[in-house]
Amino acid sequence: MRVFPLLVTLLLFNLFAELGSAAEVVKPPKSEVNRLGLDPFYQKYFGVQGFPVVSSGKVSDFALKEAGYLIERMLGERPDLLAAITRSGVRFVIMAPDEFTTMVPEHSHLSPSDFWDKRARGLGSSPEHPAVSCGEENLLDYAGDPYAAENILIHEFAHTIHQQGLVVVDPTFQKRLESTFAKAKLKGLWKGKYAGTNPSEYWAEAVQSWFDCNRENDHDHNHVNTREELKAYDPDLAALVTEVFGEPAWRYRKPKDRDEAGHLAGYDPGKAPVFSWPKRLVVAYEAIQKGDGLDRLPLLPLASLGKGEQRSPRQSAGSGVSLRVDNRIGDSIRLFWIDFDGEKKEYGQADPGRSWEQSTFAGHLWLATDPKGKPLAFFAAGEKPGLAVIE
Repeated sequence: MRVFPLLVTLLLFNLFAELGSAAEVVKPPKSEVNRLGLDPFYQKYFGVQGFPVVSSGKVSDFALKEAGYLIERMLGERPDLLAAITRSGVRFVIMAPDEFTTMVPEHSHLSPSDFWDKRARGLGSSPEHPAVSCGEENLLDYAGDPYAAENILIHEFAHTIHQQGLVVVDPTFQKRLESTFAKAKLKGLWKGKYAGTNPSEYWAEAVQSWFDCNRENDHDHNHVNTREELKAYDPDLAALVTEVFGEPAWRYRKPKDRDEAGHLAGYDPGKAPVFSWPKRLVVAYEAIQKGDGLDRLPLLPLASLGKGEQRSPRQSAGSGVSLRVDNRIGDSIRLFWIDFDGEKKEYGQADPGRSWEQSTFAGHLWLATDPKGKPLAFFAAGEKPGLAVIE
């Protein structure tokens, strides 16, 4: 009988029950500023059983409360996961409608900034950059929200639950997720869809559907966007999600569709701002999407790709750099990072005619293979945003 882990979980649950969540938005406590090394950019703080939700002074207090509400709803039955995430130093960051990705201190390294500022209204966390984010407009359902059909917090926080929670609490989870993903691919599930990109997105997309807040029937999604549809379409994945979250009655609903105002009492949507992309970002992003300003990366000899003979440098000069891979062949390609020991680590895939994007570092090595793992192209990221074309 595993008494000790159960005892720890019960103690954590009782502790969280005592602490509860902060009722009001406050200035970041000095203890949290010191623990997390918070940048002065952050002027607002809302505690969720010890977990920090932060923002600049521009963000509505209601957005911080909504984020806290959603996090509690997701992990209300898993205080062990929330505790692990809190210990890791992760913080949830909310961007105001006129704030963009690289204004977030933990994401300011992303380059080119115009690309990332238009590319994402929310990013997941990593040990090196421990901020998970989303836009205020998505939380409070502002007019003009570019992701109005889904909930960004639930998707991005699902990544954090995976990377900073489950892999710590359950050392078997990653291998089981990868195995479930591989089986789904063999069955032809999620073909050409975002959930089929890699195990990480497979998981986050499933969590969105578990809480009924995913998109459906578009370029990146099939018909699955509810718990029942996930169970019917990919029962193995649904079983894995059930293991983590159980089957709570709660499903996501936009604030305007809820029966009670609760933590949003006093919020007036009639006074909410309208989100819109600045024209300069739209123009810059479209130019980058066409390949303007991207350095075409030379392909390296495949013969040099022996196990351990080629590896990414541990010390990379400068900040992160964006990498885009265009698939111009008639089959899907798989993308692998060659790590510091010369081992392959799969990061994603690109279907025919599509592109794959990744933040990386100068000198880091990448490999493209066919679906069965046969090497197709081998290349190194440059010091500037780069483009690798597989043709």
